[in-house]
Amino acid sequence: MNSLFLISLIGVVATDELLSVNIVIRHGDRSATSGWATPNSSTILFRGPGELTDAGIDNAWAQGKDFKERYVQTGFIDKRFLPSEVYVRSSSVNRCLMSAASFSNALFRKSAKDHAVVPPIYTKDVDDDGLLVPLLTCQDGWEDVVARFNLSSTVDVQKTALVAMMMTEWPSACSTVNPGLIDAIVSELPNKLITLPANYKACAEGPAKEFMYKYIELLAGAGDHYNEKRIKRVAGLLTTELLANFAAVSNCATTPCPGQPKLRIYYTHEVNVLAISHIFGVLDRFNEDYCNPTHQSISGSHSGLLVRPRLRDSSQRQRNLRQGKFILMIRWFTCIVQIFQKNGQKADFVDTNNCASDCSLAAVTSVASPLAITSQIQCA
Repeated sequence: MNSLFLISLIGVVATDELLSVNIVIRHGDRSATSGWATPNSSTILFRGPGELTDAGIDNAWAQGKDFKERYVQTGFIDKRFLPSEVYVRSSSVNRCLMSAASFSNALFRKSAKDHAVVPPIYTKDVDDDGLLVPLLTCQDGWEDVVARFNLSSTVDVQKTALVAMMMTEWPSACSTVNPGLIDAIVSELPNKLITLPANYKACAEGPAKEFMYKYIELLAGAGDHYNEKRIKRVAGLLTTELLANFAAVSNCATTPCPGQPKLRIYYTHEVNVLAISHIFGVLDRFNEDYCNPTHQSISGSHSGLLVRPRLRDSSQRQRNLRQGKFILMIRWFTCIVQIFQKNGQKADFVDTNNCASDCSLAAVTSVASPLAITSQIQCA
């Protein structure tokens, strides 16, 4: 269930030049927050409920190695690690911190004595981190959920809504599976050391994952469950930070831009990733890949999005956006943004075709900024 939302900012001086990369990424594979799919699961997943698994550690490291090849070995980031170039921020939840450390562990050249060089990972207390920890405990902002499932109140609405979904929307292909095990079977499916019963596997490979996607979408206030207050609480502050990062680099007079790390990594949760995907207008593509049972991301690989702002001659912008060309600028420029998706650690970045319409940086900002906030919306 790993997923990644990646945004990179490209500007042009006289040549095509990458200026900064912002990564918003979900933690690696974890165990279920409650319940086990098999009698051996608790032994294999020995760190306990909700914790990062060994497979999650390996996946995060492999993803870091992919980014090393893309951004370090190509010379965009210094292979020795310079604090001015790299900023890593993580949710303080264990599985996020451990994923961030494993990812970062793979990025840089080792020390002279063959020790890993790991960047500092910044975090805040889970109760005070509106940037990367989703605020889901408020009782307000759930009116649509209460109405949809005819709930009696908003007390523990996240749990009561899940129960209501299980009673009304449980997939027929999962009829022989206890709904209370849905998190366990989906979380344990990618683990090669765990052999799920055939009915569990059939359920987890498609229907259960789609069901979980709908539930996470509900929590995020995104997609078919859009709720302005919920989505702002989940990802409004992160949206503001990302847009500020883009603006700072795109408006900078020098390259590299002083005070602006070239690589920013934000380790967070799937609820935040879905909310960010909605806010930047690419949730439909994310949905296709998250729920497709034949897709590589089902097995726990990373999927993601790449946003590429470029500077182009405004007079040629519409024609060259369609042709996918890059134009050298002589006089004045228009900053355009292309969004790509990366699905699987070995997959290429795939164009989401957002440039079929206006994909200027100004347009992308205009799409996302209505859901950006500068301070967390407190519970009523």
